[in-house]
Amino acid sequence: MIEALWIMMVIGASCSLMGNLLVLKQNVMVADAISHTILLGIVLAFFIVPDLDSPFLQVGATLFGVVTVLSIEALAKTKRLQHDAAIGLVFPAFFSIAVLLISRYFKNVHLDIDMVLLGEIVFAPLNRMDILGISLPKAFVQGIVLFIVNVAFIIAYYGRLKLRLFDETLARTIGIYVGLLDVLMMTLVSLTSVLSFQSVGAILVLSLMIAPALTAKCLATSFPQLLVLGVFISMVNCTLGYISATYFNVSLSGMVAVVSILTFLLVFIAKRRLTHHA
Repeated sequence: MIEALWIMMVIGASCSLMGNLLVLKQNVMVADAISHTILLGIVLAFFIVPDLDSPFLQVGATLFGVVTVLSIEALAKTKRLQHDAAIGLVFPAFFSIAVLLISRYFKNVHLDIDMVLLGEIVFAPLNRMDILGISLPKAFVQGIVLFIVNVAFIIAYYGRLKLRLFDETLARTIGIYVGLLDVLMMTLVSLTSVLSFQSVGAILVLSLMIAPALTAKCLATSFPQLLVLGVFISMVNCTLGYISATYFNVSLSGMVAVVSILTFLLVFIAKRRLTHHA
């Protein structure tokens, strides 16, 4: 079961990096929408390639995550809907279509909605692959690669990302293609969600993206510090959740999500009290 912890830690690290960007962009609920609507991308891809092990399902899910973001942005730009209202329309619509398609056409196929939402991390180590003769959980390898890709993106676009997230007007003024940068960022958010939710479920993906980022935001005084603290807090939450779940014999994914929320609340309350006394 210790392998499940390692998987959660690398997934949590990847999710927290993207979560920090979403928090600074003030667009956190898009992660919730993506983590659910990618199910429709999987279903549509399955129509084309009826193989649950096909990488095209991941491609379809990732692309549909981007479609979700573009649809939300398109509705919001009409000025007739607020951003949260656009999310409230797109998210249930796409997810409901996915549920209807599964219930109508894939009754005998193992596309389990409950597992997609809740996940069961303890089963993730059973799906393995060999690298240089060493047997490793596939989810762990994917998590490592995903973390490297996310770090590489942040390093490559660090200056432009920082300007876009902290001063969008200045970023546009000096010629940064904010729209293209947003698409790249949300594509990575979508990819991170797709590769992560297979192992831990959509609920925990959202928790790992947002809770550590919000906790780090209470403590950090700079952008690099925010990124590092987010990863560290995510790993601590996963470790404490793992220990607690083992002790109480409860759902590992559920306990990590609860610990993540409790950690944020403790830091948030402590920060407010210190600020008040100061």
